[in-house]
Amino acid sequence: MNVQSPIGMPGTLAPLAPPPPRERGRGRLRHALVALAVLALGLLGWRYGFPHAVPAEPLRPGPLVVELKGPGTLTALSEATVSSRIQARIEQLPVDRNDVVAKGDVLARLAFGDLAGEVAAAEASAEASERAIRAAEADRGRAAASLDKAQAAHDRQQSLFGRGVTSQAGLDDTRAALRQAEAELTHADRSVERAEAESAAARARVTVARTQLADAVLTAPIGGVVVSRAHNLGDMLTPGEELLRIVDPAGIVLTARLDESVIDLVRPGQAARMTFGHSAAPVTGRVLRLGRQVDEETREFEVDIALDRLPENWALGQRGIARIAVERREDALTVPHAFLARRDGKPGVWVLEGDRARWRAVTLGARGADRVEVVSGPGAGAVILEPAGLYPRARVRPTEARPTEARP
Repeated sequence: MNVQSPIGMPGTLAPLAPPPPRERGRGRLRHALVALAVLALGLLGWRYGFPHAVPAEPLRPGPLVVELKGPGTLTALSEATVSSRIQARIEQLPVDRNDVVAKGDVLARLAFGDLAGEVAAAEASAEASERAIRAAEADRGRAAASLDKAQAAHDRQQSLFGRGVTSQAGLDDTRAALRQAEAELTHADRSVERAEAESAAARARVTVARTQLADAVLTAPIGGVVVSRAHNLGDMLTPGEELLRIVDPAGIVLTARLDESVIDLVRPGQAARMTFGHSAAPVTGRVLRLGRQVDEETREFEVDIALDRLPENWALGQRGIARIAVERREDALTVPHAFLARRDGKPGVWVLEGDRARWRAVTLGARGADRVEVVSGPGAGAVILEPAGLYPRARVRPTEARPTEARP
């Protein structure tokens, strides 16, 4: 039997016509919508149905060390600047930055060839003036003896003249000799005074020359560490110009700045912790003293904190953060700083309700190193959650939170 195609050709079938383009587009859209719906249902199931492991801890009373926090810089209470009193060239300079020196150690020697000659000349002049004094004193002794002799002759002639034994001319001669002897003694006295004055001036020149010679050797006024060196070997120094700066490490403190509103809370002897940089280990210390002047612009006052040890690498002016323990509260409701979450600038915490997360506003109180007091908000016993990745109604599975230093 022959089957005819619609076009009359025997033994063949006509092919089916393809769907129109509009129908093909609608089919692809339906498939895409179904895929998106499945994906959305999967995301919603993962977001709200799958429990996420979240660090958590119960809100319960515990000890809180209240701390004041402020920035500061390393400063030195004991330091000395080494400079020259004379103008001279640096002949020896055996120390450099970071060298440890003891009090009295030689730090530098200045060229002092001319000074040595001046000392020798001044000493020779002083010796000559001493000899001049001795010579003047000898002359004065002779003049005094001559005066005594002239006085005796005059007295004898005057006695003889009174008895009429000698003439007026003989008396006048002895009177003239007496006056001459008195004048010579006066001159000898003035010579001694002049020699003594010259000797005093010579001794003063010796002292000055020796002082200048001693100033050519620069020694350490205190023991400590050389933190700066402004000149090199061979440089010319002028009077008062700084050569070296020495700091006593035992006198290095952190000078912290705190707001004037907390000045009543700070006392000498309070424990403190200092941090320098992000990787350095904290340094412990004690409040040494409080500044007695508030900055008129910042309204801050300064606190000097003595360090139990210096950081491994330190430098004057290095910045750090000081935390001063001013109070200890035994039964404070606290949360870790890391558990705080803010909304519109308001502090809050995520609380576990059933198996879901909910944000609750809190009022904060005193702050410690790692924890902060909750004055109002969730009560004791509430389970608070670490906020990273949380959102309202998230299903969570609480895990043990990492311990903080403030809660033993």
